Amino acid sequence: MAPYIFDGKYQGKTSVVRVKLLLFHFQDENEVHFVYSPHLDLTGYGSDEDQAKKSFEVVMEDFVDYTVKKKTIAKVLADLGWEVKGSEKHPRKLLAPSITTVINENEFISEIFDKYSVNTFHEEVGLPV
Repeated sequence: MAPYIFDGKYQGKTSVVRVKLLLFHFQDENEVHFVYSPHLDLTGYGSDEDQAKKSFEVVMEDFVDYTVKKKTIAKVLADLGWEVKGSEKHPRKLLAPSITTVINENEFISEIFDKYSVNTFHEEVGLPV
């Protein structure tokens, strides 16, 4: 099993839902590497793929930390097209939108595929609910 990018730092307060995210890796014309999550609209970058992954982990942890502390994680995910079961303050289940839905609703993703050679991979993450 792959290591989790974020694995329930908040387990004492909340439970964690494990999801498998589709991530894109690409390199731009300046040779900067990016790791992008279309489902969360989060990006990490670096001088190579490993640095971009580490940067993404920091961005992901900051996203989770901020939205949990502000009690907005369910609302933010719903705004990103996720289906949230339960209330916004106490979500019980999270369902990510299909990748085709995300691609159709986000022009940036089409631009990535049009401009760059893209590798995709899945990474397991834990999201607190």
